[in-house]
Amino acid sequence: MAQADIPVIELEYAFSIRINTGDSVFFQGPMRSRSYEPVAGGEIFGPRLQGRVVAGSGADFASNGMLDAHFMLQAADGTWIYVNQLGYEHAAEGEPYFRVTPYFDTPTGPHDWLGKTVFVGTGIRGVEPDHILYTYYALL
Repeated sequence: MAQADIPVIELEYAFSIRINTGDSVFFQGPMRSRSYEPVAGGEIFGPRLQGRVVAGSGADFASNGMLDAHFMLQAADGTWIYVNQLGYEHAAEGEPYFRVTPYFDTPTGPHDWLGKTVFVGTGIRGVEPDHILYTYYALL
């Protein structure tokens, strides 16, 4: 297959998630720093998915700037959605930002497209209440 035959990668905005965060725990171990940031609720909004972030359903277990979050969503129609999100935290001029890849698992039905789509996302921290706003793009 010639290089010209390979489709160009395009991204399409799919949805955003605002994750409210609870009190974080940080510590320095002998090998690395670690943090635990619990999920305290939030919302899902955008053209392809709406709903809520389930409070108390998981956390981000970060280490040395690497993210590994596990939590649950509930779509507006009541469907439960598991998320495992991997990525990195960066800092530009003191303001942290994130680059992530979420992986979704859903029951068979109207939202199973989530588990069949490759997503990339960006994130920024916000306050009042403390939260992270993630914006997800579907790879076309």
